[in-house]
Amino acid sequence: MSDEEILVKIDRKLAVLAPKFLADCRRMPDELRGAIESGNIAATRGIGHSLWGTGSSYGFDGIGSLGEEIERAARAGDIEALRNLAERLDSYLSRVRPVFD
Repeated sequence: MSDEEILVKIDRKLAVLAPKFLADCRRMPDELRGAIESGNIAATRGIGHSLWGTGSSYGFDGIGSLGEEIERAARAGDIEALRNLAERLDSYLSRVRPVFD
């Protein structure tokens, strides 16, 4: 995967909240992996649902899109897709940087 930085324009009104949001999101790949390994598909679906809604709300459409994919994979019971999505989420979150507009 690429190690290129991803810059996302975020509304200046979210300048205080966005860093905490990203810090919380950066824990999600490990939570997702743990839920996968323990067979807790409901938890994987919840993680995806949360990322889908909040990511887009904060202006991080990439997080929202990955959350949607996670939720759909969980609904389908596709463990291999969930593992791949955990890696994609981890990669995205390590590279994304907010730029306040």
